[in-house]
Amino acid sequence: MMRPRRGFTLLEVIVAITVTGLALTTAGMALTAARSTAARIEAHEARTEAESRVRALLTDMLRHAPRAEQVDEPLLVVDRSGTTPVLRFLSTGVREPYGTGGVWRVEVALRDSAVVVRATPTGRDIDASPLTATLSPVTRFDVRVLEHATRLATAIWRTDWPIAQDRPRAIELTWQRPDEQRPEGMGSSDAMSMPLRVLPAPLERPRS
Repeated sequence: MMRPRRGFTLLEVIVAITVTGLALTTAGMALTAARSTAARIEAHEARTEAESRVRALLTDMLRHAPRAEQVDEPLLVVDRSGTTPVLRFLSTGVREPYGTGGVWRVEVALRDSAVVVRATPTGRDIDASPLTATLSPVTRFDVRVLEHATRLATAIWRTDWPIAQDRPRAIELTWQRPDEQRPEGMGSSDAMSMPLRVLPAPLERPRS
């Protein structure tokens, strides 16, 4: 008669340990991948929220300009003397109520792989703290403006603005962000963000 088995053979133990190890390794890799994906999605959402804030901030600033007779400097300049353009303009849309506050000098430029918006108070807001907002990472930044149409010519987009005491019909800002920052499954093209186009409010003219 054969005796009943009272345990596992060495081979069975080795197989069981190997299977358990593979299962734990697979589970660990899946957990690591899930955490990595969650971190990328969270970072992408944070950058998207930051971009929305910068877009809203620039829209308010660009829409509101002081009257030309209030200032003795250009209302808007596109400086292309460097490797990337720099947009400088005067605004009364930095602090609420927009359009009725003091005049601020605003500069928008690409600095160290980030779009940097700097607003410096002048006049009656001279004691206010400067405002700075950044959007990163950004690999490319550009500016163009739409001139006013006339009875003899249609409006065209241009890369400069030579009229010191007037503002263009529209202002377009574009920036490009690296594709390696995008979470998997959310696209991989290194494309420009949707352009930010702003129609400035009409300039107030002095009453005759």
